[in-house]
Amino acid sequence: MNASVTVRRAVRRAVLGAVALLTVAGGGCHRSERAAAPLMPVLPRIPRDAARFEIDAVDDSTATFRVFESRWLRTGLSAYAVDPVHRDALVARLTIIRRDSTTATALVTSQVARVTTGHFVLVPPPPTPWWATKRFWIGALVGTAVGAGTTAAIR
Repeated sequence: MNASVTVRRAVRRAVLGAVALLTVAGGGCHRSERAAAPLMPVLPRIPRDAARFEIDAVDDSTATFRVFESRWLRTGLSAYAVDPVHRDALVARLTIIRRDSTTATALVTSQVARVTTGHFVLVPPPPTPWWATKRFWIGALVGTAVGAGTTAAIR
């Protein structure tokens, strides 16, 4: 294989990786940018309903933050470290490994830049089970009412 082809492929991979990272980090959400790169895969974004926590302490591979009244926060949840100065640009991905009544500790699983106390942790809430949603219970009540009405009408 030609050396110039190898270099071009390496440059192309680096550019595509940077574009993908910017898309996940919050840039690249406009239609004109999507139209310019139609072959780029659509990557998941940090949900808008993610809870924001200020980082209190940073070790080599962990970040500690106060959880306040967030009782839903538990170990194993994914989290994101973002830089508020750069419009919540993605700094690192984290996994919560420890939680007590006032603080939580998250392990850095991948990072773009070093996590500092100037960054924030965003934690999306865990998905609600299907039986605990309002939609399920409304459907169950409406279905029961329709079934009871149909049964009463037939008799």
